[in-house]
Amino acid sequence: MKQRSRLVVLFSACSALTLTAVAGPESLPNGKEMKEVAPAPPPPCNWSGFYIGLHAGGQFGQSEDKDLDGFNLDPRQWDYSESGFVAGGQIGYNWQWHWLVIGPEFDLGYMNLDGNRLEPTGPNDTPDTRGESNSDFYATFRSRIGFALDHWLFYATGGGIGVNYDTRIDDPDFTGTHKKEFDWGWTVGGGIERMIGCHWSIKAEYLYYKLDDQTFDGTAFGSTFRWAAETEGHIVRGGLNYKF
Repeated sequence: MKQRSRLVVLFSACSALTLTAVAGPESLPNGKEMKEVAPAPPPPCNWSGFYIGLHAGGQFGQSEDKDLDGFNLDPRQWDYSESGFVAGGQIGYNWQWHWLVIGPEFDLGYMNLDGNRLEPTGPNDTPDTRGESNSDFYATFRSRIGFALDHWLFYATGGGIGVNYDTRIDDPDFTGTHKKEFDWGWTVGGGIERMIGCHWSIKAEYLYYKLDDQTFDGTAFGSTFRWAAETEGHIVRGGLNYKF
């Protein structure tokens, strides 16, 4: 009986060893298999690509009118301040090479160059000749060059600016004379842009601009009188961009 029991135990043990040898030990994952399973890291964000966006802010500056022919007896000039609202949209493209970022930018929007002032006269005269200016839409086409520091971009910018500009001289002796045209000029400035994720960014920007001089004339007392106008100013605005 004892001999039979020993034979049963020995047979069971041999069967277990045989099954283990056939099946083999459970394999452990190696480093190569773990690398294949792990997801690939996302590509790093950069500034390269097309982008579109919106901007809003304000502008302030001054215009200067020149009485070239002495409508009020002697030639003189006078200036007045201007201020207004700025808003619009922009589109551009960036190329990034290491830390260097360059590219063109074009924007179109509304800018109100609004200001006026009476022409100064002598101590015994009553001023009644008024210089006035206003505008509606504007556009700039500029280049940007800057350096990227992680998610920050610090850049300088410069190019052309155009403003649909109306300059006017009003006086009781005539109905008024003015010139309205798309007046071109130049602009320079700089800004700071911050990337949010890989597609969105916000920016703060400053631009100085100088428009081309305007000349225009009007008729009073049967004679023609000429004026000239100069305009310069500053734009401070914030913006939001989306990069494709």
